[in-house]
Amino acid sequence: MAEAKLILVAAPELIPALRERVGEDDVLTFADSEPLRALEAIHAQRPAVIALERLFAASPRGAALIARIKADRALDRSEIRIISHDSSYQRVSRRPHELAPPKVRPKPADRLDRGTRKAPRFPIQEAAPASVDGQPVRVVDLSVIGVQLVGQEEMRPKQRLSVTLGARHAAVVAAGTVVWARQELSRKGPTYRAGIEFEAQDRDAIDAFIKTHKEP
Repeated sequence: MAEAKLILVAAPELIPALRERVGEDDVLTFADSEPLRALEAIHAQRPAVIALERLFAASPRGAALIARIKADRALDRSEIRIISHDSSYQRVSRRPHELAPPKVRPKPADRLDRGTRKAPRFPIQEAAPASVDGQPVRVVDLSVIGVQLVGQEEMRPKQRLSVTLGARHAAVVAAGTVVWARQELSRKGPTYRAGIEFEAQDRDAIDAFIKTHKEP
């Protein structure tokens, strides 16, 4: 793969106009449907500029790609530039360490405050059996009134669903509502992390699941 000063990610039909706009000869392009390939190239080449088309940058895949880039301090010298194909719009996406400390603002993983902040949360072993609406998920942490989990199926804020903890005769089922959710990128493809507040649950059964499966 030839070295590139700029890596561009956009919808395929927008790439020609954007290539002309950026005015660089050494440009490597990726379709907006292949963010993982783009991320591999970014890690390998550490380009001076990573240009993302505006609509893609605002999408869940784009936001997840930006988050992965910002989390890698080895890419601090790579500028993340958001551009538009049909206007002069352009801005640079700043990294967290470049910004002034924010006013008290919860991190995404803490947005279950309405539920689990009222009860202790416990990290759960990765192998603990669990599912959401019949699809397997990994429980990150759990309290008697809420859970944070990761799964392959998309989850959206305000979505109502059924969380099953445990397997077969020992399973406990809790109805819940998604309080927050975000898409994340991994080498196996996109996953979804969500915080769920229980609406109806058997607290004694959940407490028993916690005692059995919490991390040592």
